[in-house]
Amino acid sequence: MFYHVLIPVDLSHPEQLPKLIETARQLTNDSPHADFDFLYVDDSLIHKAGSPLLDEDFKNKRRRDEKDKLLALVRNYMPETLHYRHHVRFGTVHEKILEESKRGDSDVIVMMASKPGLGSYFVGSNAERVVRHAQCSVMVMREA
Repeated sequence: MFYHVLIPVDLSHPEQLPKLIETARQLTNDSPHADFDFLYVDDSLIHKAGSPLLDEDFKNKRRRDEKDKLLALVRNYMPETLHYRHHVRFGTVHEKILEESKRGDSDVIVMMASKPGLGSYFVGSNAERVVRHAQCSVMVMREA
């Protein structure tokens, strides 16, 4: 049984969250001692030429807005009786997931797989990189 679950969330695909939460809850047997960490990684600023010019106020406001969106989404599906936190990070998705799993001492990461396509064939998906480098178990969910 797992007690500390990291759940990376893609805010552009909120329809995936119920399946992620259901799986995470099953892995913990709905233990009252389980902790759930929801993580959204904003990678929109890492490849932009102007991103170093953006001030910290802009990034802080963006982080607050995204954190509010994440919390609202999670509250729709997580029972109040379960303990959870939500985090927003800026950077490369797979790197931030791996960092957060180490920082939070996660037992398992529950995440969605991207749909296979030409882009992931050459570059590789975030899920693939997380599976390859994670120091904990990783459950990769496919869309139905």
